Amino acid sequence: MNPGITKAGNYIKEKYNSMSPQTKVRARNIIILIVLFLLFRKRLVGAVRKMFHRDINKLDVNNTNLTYERSEYFSMCSSLESAMHGTGTDEDLIFSIMMRIRTQDDWNFLQKCFGVREKDGGTFYSDMTGDLKAWLADELDSGEMEEVRDILISQGVSY
Repeated sequence: MNPGITKAGNYIKEKYNSMSPQTKVRARNIIILIVLFLLFRKRLVGAVRKMFHRDINKLDVNNTNLTYERSEYFSMCSSLESAMHGTGTDEDLIFSIMMRIRTQDDWNFLQKCFGVREKDGGTFYSDMTGDLKAWLADELDSGEMEEVRDILISQGVSY
């Protein structure tokens, strides 16, 4: 075995043996918590995300009030994802899709179709998981977000 690892192990063992019984219990509990967190990290993070994300499946949609066929909404979602995926953002594509939204039901159904997706942050930014509004907020600056809101408001849709 590597002599450096053996030396480090012996040092940790000596430190542990010199601890009081109370400190040993605390150290053991901390190690157990860290191991449990590492094992169940995805579940814990998912549970926290659910607490902070609104449930888009609860959005009301009157299907008779939709402007397009269902497949068209899924196509718009794919286009929105590609406009916001990777480096750079295709703001013009986002704006053109938002201009196609005619009713509140269109907007709600688009959000439902988009669902909650995981977004790769790339090399310099962290990954995120979120709904359409979270993706838009992550990709667009405040002026562009205001433009999206204005486009929707001009169609009588509340963001």
